[in-house]
Amino acid sequence: MPSGPTLAAFAAASVLLILLPGPAMLFLLARGIAGGRRVGVYSALGVESASAVYVVATALGLTAILAASGTALAVVRYVGAGYLIWLGLRTILMRNEPLVAASPGLATEVASGAWRSWRQGFAVGITNPKVALFFLAFFPQFVHPEAGPVAAQVFVLGALFVLIGAVLDVGYGLSGGLLGDLLGRHPRALPRARVGVGLTFVTLGGVTAATGQRA
Repeated sequence: MPSGPTLAAFAAASVLLILLPGPAMLFLLARGIAGGRRVGVYSALGVESASAVYVVATALGLTAILAASGTALAVVRYVGAGYLIWLGLRTILMRNEPLVAASPGLATEVASGAWRSWRQGFAVGITNPKVALFFLAFFPQFVHPEAGPVAAQVFVLGALFVLIGAVLDVGYGLSGGLLGDLLGRHPRALPRARVGVGLTFVTLGGVTAATGQRA
């Protein structure tokens, strides 16, 4: 098992890395603005669920296979890029819809929206091969064979990373939701904000695809 000082150093490094602005932060802020706090929170949980999958894959050595296969890496990258672009176009097309539609089946609709938001967050997280490569590069710095089974250490560090990520990512989603609430009080501003959100998604998708070409 990792020692106390190792866990403390890993936690500090994880916080700094997660706080760095990047696609996940922009995605969660945008989801919160476009759909409200609930959407932002469930999207964040989806992203961290994908991180948990990568933790397990790292412990089992599957991410090494992904990193070694240029074709597999490219397929995953372009699927993720295409999904972000589709999500951006969909947000632009739905720019005039209210944040929450009032209807007799509101409870069912909210539950369905929560599940959809989780799926979207998970899709964005799981189709980002940079996360897998990050785990391969980052985790070994804090794994010490003399401290016990490597897989067990990766699981412990991974659980800590996902917990920290969940707290910070939920904060991003809530912040986007609060901003969305403010925009919701100004009907003319909300469609424009959603267009900006959609363009952000499209841009993220384009950058993901372009980065893959350069790599």
